[in-house]
Amino acid sequence: MKIGAEWLGKPNTASTTILAIAVLILSVAGAISLALADGEAALMNQVNAALRSNDRLNGAKAYTVAEGVVVLYGTVFDDKDRALAEQTANAVPGVTSVVDNLRTKTGKWFQEEERIDLQLQMNGFNDVQAKVVGPYVYLSGQVTSQADKQRAANVVGSISPNLQINNMIWVQPGSMF
Repeated sequence: MKIGAEWLGKPNTASTTILAIAVLILSVAGAISLALADGEAALMNQVNAALRSNDRLNGAKAYTVAEGVVVLYGTVFDDKDRALAEQTANAVPGVTSVVDNLRTKTGKWFQEEERIDLQLQMNGFNDVQAKVVGPYVYLSGQVTSQADKQRAANVVGSISPNLQINNMIWVQPGSMF
């Protein structure tokens, strides 16, 4: 028993040295990680400030995923603004790569147009088209009666109740024969 107690009382220099080196390595690694995290946060803030400096890009935001790699997200008006956001982010010193996850409002409008056009076709309005711009839908094309013109507007209103309908469908009565 005495041997064990003596062993516990004497520090093992090899173990102490290894422990000291491990603590030093972890401390340096932690400091480097904090410095990188601070650098990534600073880069993210710089990119977001650059995006906010342009009114056309007020819906675009950025975050970092790795050193120098920035991800853009949010909504901009169109593809020109999407390209501008990417150029703006790339111009920030320290940015090495930009991942574009932006959406466009015009893209959403186009999707709504396709959805409306499909419903119009399913209801027999093959000569009627929809154009969505913001909160408005513009109907154009041709039908054979005033009742069909109204029915086409009703179809659109039933699937897109939040859009204001501008019905510019032309009524061309069909032939009697």
